[in-house]
Amino acid sequence: MADLIRAPGDSPGEVVGDALFARVMARLGPWVPDRTPGGPDMPPVGIAVSGGADSLCLAFLAARWRRAVRALVVDHRLRAESAHEALLTLDRLRDLGIPADLLVLEGLRRGPGLADRARRARYAALTRACRQAGIIDLLLGHHADDQAETILIRRRAASGPDGLAGMAWISSTADLRLVRPLLGFGKERLRATLRHAGLAWIEDPSNADVRAERARVRGALAGDPERAELARRSAARAGRARMVADHGQAVALAARTEYAPGGWVALPADLLCPRALASVLRMVSGGDYPPSRRAVDALAAAPRAATLGGACLLPAGPALRRAGLAWLVVREEAAMDAAVPARAGACWDGRFVLWAPPGLVLDGVTFGAAGPVARWAPPGWRSRWPARAWRTLPALHRDGRVVAVPLAGICHAPDLADVRIALLPGALAAESGLFGDLPPDGPGDGPGVGPGGEFALAVQERPDMGV
Repeated sequence: MADLIRAPGDSPGEVVGDALFARVMARLGPWVPDRTPGGPDMPPVGIAVSGGADSLCLAFLAARWRRAVRALVVDHRLRAESAHEALLTLDRLRDLGIPADLLVLEGLRRGPGLADRARRARYAALTRACRQAGIIDLLLGHHADDQAETILIRRRAASGPDGLAGMAWISSTADLRLVRPLLGFGKERLRATLRHAGLAWIEDPSNADVRAERARVRGALAGDPERAELARRSAARAGRARMVADHGQAVALAARTEYAPGGWVALPADLLCPRALASVLRMVSGGDYPPSRRAVDALAAAPRAATLGGACLLPAGPALRRAGLAWLVVREEAAMDAAVPARAGACWDGRFVLWAPPGLVLDGVTFGAAGPVARWAPPGWRSRWPARAWRTLPALHRDGRVVAVPLAGICHAPDLADVRIALLPGALAAESGLFGDLPPDGPGDGPGVGPGGEFALAVQERPDMGV
């Protein structure tokens, strides 16, 4: 990559102009084609909006970048003022011509682990809303200062090299591309953009609550900009290294493992490497995080049957060993979710989603683990995969019996023959995120986003916002 050149006179008080934002978005594609005047409706790009300066600035810029956008406003209901603030945010978005939906989170309570619980609930609500609206790209308002805070928090938690790459410009879930277009801009620049546009935003007092670790880190960095800059540069270096490692891991997994549609994975005798093993364990379990590095390192150094983080490592049977595969990673049965009511779009165990033809009545049918093979497999049924793996498959149950195991091609109920179940792993065995520096416009020299967290340009960008 060419050396990145900082624009002369670049300062936190400069606005983010339309052309600059469009250049960032062009490098974060591909995108669904935009709606044209008089043309057909197109799936919108989603925008997660809290009403604060960062997400409101993102919504403002995104709506000027393309027509087909939709904001998703999340009300956590953790403060008495939150309902009013959410409605105020909807009004502000409406004034900007941005369609928006309100997502209200119920049941969150203050207490230990609130930040993590709120994050999980928020992303679950956003994912459901995106699925319903046909959204496949969701924009998030994390910025350069958030990145610096994240790096310091992860250092304190003794995070590994991947964690120290920080937040990705682009990451993927089972349903969505999560895109963070503002990682190259500091929060003061975003606020300057809103002021220039004459837009007000909401200040959440909980962001300054020093009982939260992030608020304490934010306060420390506010008085030490050099430390924040060093943290961002460190994240950029770690991000570049992570992408190299991700590519190598993807190549190794494709060449030396076998992945089954039922959600389990066969591995060679050497288990590849600790990093790859951790990724496979996380993918099979559907967990948010891999098992501890120490436990994975020990298992990779001395492979043995073991259970880690909701997944089990088992010796492979003769058929797999003949194919050069010595180990099998399957879901831990005791950790699987209980059955849920069967309906179109239902998700079970965080990994499988059900599809049913419109109008199909699923009253009395549940969606859960298949269980013992003898209860649902026809006589003489054989497979090179062990029964221990097949028991973790999703199945349809009625009146206490397994009536269909679609991923095994088995159905004992003709009315359910058209029901389909697909694996949607919440984690990927080989990540494809974009970390580090934002690539330049094209091959060779060109502008890019530098590790310092501000957009690096060869010439001064004009604030061509037209406001």
